[in-house]
Amino acid sequence: MAEVVKRCKVCILPETYPDIHFDEQGICSFCLEPKNENLPSEKELKSKLDNIVQSYCGKGKYDAVIGLSGGKDSSYVAYYLKKEYNLKILGINFDNGYRSEYGMNNLNVLSDNLDIDLLTIRPNKAFLNKLYRHFLRKNGEFCSVCNNMGYLLIGSFCFNQQKLQGYAPLAVGGWSKKYEYQPGVSVTSMQYFFNNLTPELIEELIAQPFIEEKAVRIFMQLNDPRQTHTYSASQKEFTSSVSSFIQLPDYVPWDLNSMPQILTENVGWQQPPNVHGSHFDCTVFPIKEFLKYKKYGLTQETIKNSVMIRDGLMTRDDALKRMSLDQTEEPDIYPVFLKDLGLSVDDVNRHGKWSR
Repeated sequence: MAEVVKRCKVCILPETYPDIHFDEQGICSFCLEPKNENLPSEKELKSKLDNIVQSYCGKGKYDAVIGLSGGKDSSYVAYYLKKEYNLKILGINFDNGYRSEYGMNNLNVLSDNLDIDLLTIRPNKAFLNKLYRHFLRKNGEFCSVCNNMGYLLIGSFCFNQQKLQGYAPLAVGGWSKKYEYQPGVSVTSMQYFFNNLTPELIEELIAQPFIEEKAVRIFMQLNDPRQTHTYSASQKEFTSSVSSFIQLPDYVPWDLNSMPQILTENVGWQQPPNVHGSHFDCTVFPIKEFLKYKKYGLTQETIKNSVMIRDGLMTRDDALKRMSLDQTEEPDIYPVFLKDLGLSVDDVNRHGKWSR
């Protein structure tokens, strides 16, 4: 008989989520958190974005650089910036060795239909595999490698542009703190990435041909590159030495429900049927979801859908139905991936702590 898991009566977060609490009515502590009523209006945020973008237009070969995977979020960033501002855009695609066919096809579609340049960088596979092995053995996850390597490649490119022409394009991402940050189980933080690397791996990282040491050293001073648009001393140094990084969801409404349809109708972008919309651009993402489920009893989609319930973008019943798409069983690619890395199932540290 299947074990019954207690879930929040408002959202669908389970009792297995780290540091979660329930009140007498069965409502979780995340749903009970007071909302910030002093947030800027959409108009104010759009005005700020207009000013930032305007300050970068027409000063170099590119107005903006985007980490482009072919997935939903980065594709929407490219579409929005082109449609709203007609920017000269360079998409930088990080080839992690496991790109999906859908993701690669979308890269071609976006490049052609939005008239943007595309640069694909594939770091040395042996080095990437060394990083994947390290994090699987240490903490039982591997996605922190790709989450941060993309930023390091973009930061290195911008650093070189700054050095060569005295100007770097605006770096724009599609990371939404509201929907992507997962307190207690996240692996996005660059601080977590560097704190868990050995000195030898850091030196090997710096030695990679597409990586600039000075850019990496500046990144290492930051809590996270997704916060470089704020105004601490280290972040100001990053902006002056490398470039400004901003996240588009910080400035415009980020409607996860409408974005796929907008991209399909206007650009010809596609996602596979009967899957969650997140990270289908990577063939090994199901492994991450499976490992997260084994460790915490939930997937990234459970967390994201719970936030969407609180925002009124999804009903609780619909979120429960969508749980049928969650990766709760070992995916077929898992043993293939481990074989590529020279690891066994027992080598994966199921008890290692992820970022908090």
